[in-house]
Amino acid sequence: MGLVIIIGAGTGISYGVDQKCGKEGYRIALIARNEPRLEELATALQQEGIDVLYAAGDVAQEDSLRHALNQISQVAGVADMILYNPSGASNKDILDLDWETIKDMLDISVGGYFNLMKMVLPSYLQQNHGKLFVTGGGLSLSGDPRMTALSMGKAAQRNLVQAFQKKVDGTHIHIAQVIVRGYVQPTDEKYNPAAIAEIFWKLFLQQPGEYEGEIIY
Repeated sequence: MGLVIIIGAGTGISYGVDQKCGKEGYRIALIARNEPRLEELATALQQEGIDVLYAAGDVAQEDSLRHALNQISQVAGVADMILYNPSGASNKDILDLDWETIKDMLDISVGGYFNLMKMVLPSYLQQNHGKLFVTGGGLSLSGDPRMTALSMGKAAQRNLVQAFQKKVDGTHIHIAQVIVRGYVQPTDEKYNPAAIAEIFWKLFLQQPGEYEGEIIY
């Protein structure tokens, strides 16, 4: 049985990916800060017949993230796919925004992803195989004075993903991001978790020579 790790597990896009990959026969490992919430998510997925494990970890804290990944690898081995999905939000006007809020967002969107890749990419390069995906946001394409911290974080994250893509160019490692330009909710015809999960599944199935690095949706 293969393994898919979801970092930043929740009830939105990541839950759709949980369901899709789980129903395709993959074991699902969830990482997020809130352990009681992780237990609830795992129970819900198990009730759908999906094999799930979880570990609490904070992406903004390098040691915490490393500990969570180690817990999962000790039980389930190396992941076939990792989805980096954490996000935050601040709707303060740009003139009311403080740098600490921006730093917090950068720690999640950029710092956490950077630390993740430093942790896992060397082993993926050694085996010359792996899928490392990111949930991006439409705000990475254009700044917004009401969502400045999030748009800065997502823009920097997008740039960092592109840098790692260049690092693995010519290998069989697939690094990609899906830029979601709409507000995700279960009832939306286009921007619902199941529809976006299908996009990640399409990326997951791609073979060397077919790899797409970015899908703007």
